[in-house]
Amino acid sequence: MKLDQMDLLLKQALKPGRYIHSVNTMKAAVSLAEHYGEDMEAAAVAGLLHDCAKNLRDDETLEYCRIHGIELSELEKRQVFLMHGEVGAILACEKYGVNDEIVLNAIRYHTTGYPEMNMMDKIIFLADYIEPGRTHSEVDNVRKLAYEDINRALIGSFDNIIKYVIHQRGLIHPNTIKARNSILMLISDNNQIRI
Repeated sequence: MKLDQMDLLLKQALKPGRYIHSVNTMKAAVSLAEHYGEDMEAAAVAGLLHDCAKNLRDDETLEYCRIHGIELSELEKRQVFLMHGEVGAILACEKYGVNDEIVLNAIRYHTTGYPEMNMMDKIIFLADYIEPGRTHSEVDNVRKLAYEDINRALIGSFDNIIKYVIHQRGLIHPNTIKARNSILMLISDNNQIRI
């Protein structure tokens, strides 16, 4: 399926605000992909479809997980919305015809991150965080860093997300902690400094 066909289908599936966010994320992803010499077409697809499962009800999300044999942790059972990335990867394949594992993985982990994120994973995670519709107080610094040092930008976004979740008294997904630690170690190794 071509990107314009995906776009039409997605526009019908999402609420208007979520659709606008998806288009903005796609544009940010393409810009980051171009900046870092990555596949801009793959970034466009992943950016556009990253939230394709976001409007599902919890029971629908749980049903997708059950049908596809995805076992949920206790944390994921309590915060089913965290599974919209995993289910989004399924929908991207089944409904939108995406079979590129790099794109599907970027969709799968755009909410939590995970250790050993590749460049496309990082681009989609950051594009979702910095797209122009995001106006939270910490976003401007991360937007600037995204084009200077993608790993430091990711640390900024992870730190801000973790602070927000703590402030909301929410549960922090272990993948987020592992992703943050992995990138901090990478930065430390590259700079040969201790954290």
